[in-house]
Amino acid sequence: MLRRLFDRQLLRISPAERLPSAGAGEKDEAEPSSVCLDGMVRSFMEDDVGSEKAAHGGRYCNCFHGGDNSDDEEDDEAAAAASDVAETIKGLVHCATLRERNLLADVCAHLERHREAGARRRDLLRLVASSLRGAGHDASVCVSRWDKSPSHPVGEHAYIDVLLPAASDRGARERVLVDVDFRSAFEVARPTKAYRALLQRLPAVFVGKDDRLRLLVAAAADAARASLKKRGLHLPPWRKPEYMRAKWLSPYHREAPVAEEAASASADEDDGFGPGTGTAA
Repeated sequence: MLRRLFDRQLLRISPAERLPSAGAGEKDEAEPSSVCLDGMVRSFMEDDVGSEKAAHGGRYCNCFHGGDNSDDEEDDEAAAAASDVAETIKGLVHCATLRERNLLADVCAHLERHREAGARRRDLLRLVASSLRGAGHDASVCVSRWDKSPSHPVGEHAYIDVLLPAASDRGARERVLVDVDFRSAFEVARPTKAYRALLQRLPAVFVGKDDRLRLLVAAAADAARASLKKRGLHLPPWRKPEYMRAKWLSPYHREAPVAEEAASASADEDDGFGPGTGTAA
């Protein structure tokens, strides 16, 4: 490389810039002086910068910027890890049973209708749960709460659960968790290209049992942590795996249907059995 540099730049050196010959028997071509060498280096750097600009459409890319604003290719180890996580998530996103798939179809239909009507987060959950009950499901809004720990803050999270009938005479009812905004829970700042692709694999609406949810959350939370590390960002407490698990796997309270309670209370009052009235004489 240095030889090519020398040959190329020597042609640009004027006779005045060359050292005088030490003797008549020596060749006219001589080694460049330190001044000429300095000019060669500057010219070489300018040529390379110009080539870099041309290769990037006139925009110079500083390779020592740390890659924060680019999607440079990840190293082999990081790419392999991202691929493994993507495969794990791919095997977990789909509903495990036909009953879960049918429930997902019902949830999505009700969700779209209520969103178009302008419902927002908590009201949206209550409306979807009410619609599911109208379709014959034992559904209710659940609110999970967890205490502060050394690794993450206190918090709470609302979702829907559905108690499906037992699959057999001797079986128990199955509790299925429903989160209508699942994917957004894993969004992070300045995601890498690999994490953006992985995020799109996560279901926008999750319907499934807690064992599959646990594995899915673990894989997605680890991928989020790797993305933030790649960008040189700190992992916030609310994106740590234990905090993410707490959203759906903490102790919870199953809310009673408010509208149905009001209707029931109204019926009791009409029958003379309203609150504080006691029994009829």
